[in-house]
Parts: sequence; structure tokens; C-alpha cells
Amino acid sequence: MSFEITATVECFLLPDDGAAAQALFLQHLKDPYEMWIIAYSFTLEPMIDEIIANNTADGPIHIYLDYSQSTGKAEAPQVQKLVDGGVEVTIGTSTAGSKYICHTKGIVCDDKPDPWCWEGSVNFSQGGWLQVNTALFFHSQPYRDAFVSQFNHLRYFAWTQERDKQVMKTPPQGALAPPSDGSGVPPASAPPSGTTKKPPQKKRPISKKSPIPKKSPVKRKAPTKQK
Repeated sequence: MSFEITATVECFLLPDDGAAAQALFLQHLKDPYEMWIIAYSFTLEPMIDEIIANNTADGPIHIYLDYSQSTGKAEAPQVQKLVDGGVEVTIGTSTAGSKYICHTKGIVCDDKPDPWCWEGSVNFSQGGWLQVNTALFFHSQPYRDAFVSQFNHLRYFAWTQERDKQVMKTPPQGALAPPSDGSGVPPASAPPSGTTKKPPQKKRPISKKSPIPKKSPVKRKAPTKQK
């Protein structure tokens, strides 16, 4: 379901604000708090190195990446580098079906005193900051909670329905636990990838009909002979 937030938002219109937006983006990746990332393209090398360096037991970083991009020549080596560096990476599509992509470019971080949030159209790539894009930076607990809820549903769907797409050998902690909140995204019992689960059909009650009375045989008179 949709929701509303109240926040002061720092807005960037790219490419004019591209340098400032990228600098703020990389700066906050250094924050030593737990972080959740959902992304379409994920190839910015300084970002990859910063995430590996900043991923700790006290401030783990959880990443969900679009499958169609993660298998490309530019991104696949970066994904493997993250996994080899001990970062949690889940590869997936959409809970509406595997034929749909994951197109979000967002991050939330449990910063103190309030979590910070990043949302926009700019891809986390080298060229994204030079394209016509938008980026928003703000602090919001409700947005953080909704974002993490969606992340958990996406991760659960990917590890239970799209296991073949994963680069990590074993699922991250909690990935196989059905999310229990009501965030509006498909429930834990999602259908297999690329399929749509049909609602169960109600059985029609069988009406008891009165037995049809048997008809008595009709006796026909034999024709009379004329004299």
C-alpha cells in the first residue's frame, strides 16, 4: 500500500548536479551502520570498494540486484568481487514474475539519530551521474521501514523461487524466513518464477433434487376390426 512521509529532501537534477550527488552518495557509503541497497545497475568501482571496506558484523550491508544487469560483462565481475569480499548479495527480478525487472535505485541506512534514505532514477554506475537523472536524499524512519520490508520480501522470493540465479553459495541469514509484516508486496507463498498463482475456486454446493416419479406405462387399446 502507498504511504506518506514528512521530510526535508535534498534534491539533485543531473547532469548539472551529478558531481555533487555522486560525492554525497560515496560519502554516506562510509557510514558505519547497517545498510540495505536495491539497484538495477551496479558498476561504479569506487562504490564497490567502499562497500567491501565498510561491510562489518556491526554494520552489515545487504544488496539486492537486478538479474538482467548482474549477468552482464560489466557487472558480473563486480558482483563476484562483492561476494568474494564477504558482502551479502541477492540476485533477483520482481515478485510479480521473473519476466519483470528490478528497476529501483535506492538505499536506506540506520544512521543516528535518524536513518537516511536515497532514491532516484540515477543508476549506480560511472555514466549515470552524467545522464539526465534525479536523486533525492532525506531522513525518514517510515520510508526506511517500508524499504527494508520490501527488501526482505524480494530477498525471500529470490532465494526460494530463483535459487538458480544466485552467486552466493548459501543463503544469507534470515533469507529463507517468510516475512511476517504486511507491506503490500506479495506474501511469502509466492508462486514459482514466471507464473501467476490462481485463487482457489469455491466449490458450488450440490443441490439435492427430489426424485423424479416414474411414469406408469400407457396401455394402448388394440384396434377394432371393422365389419
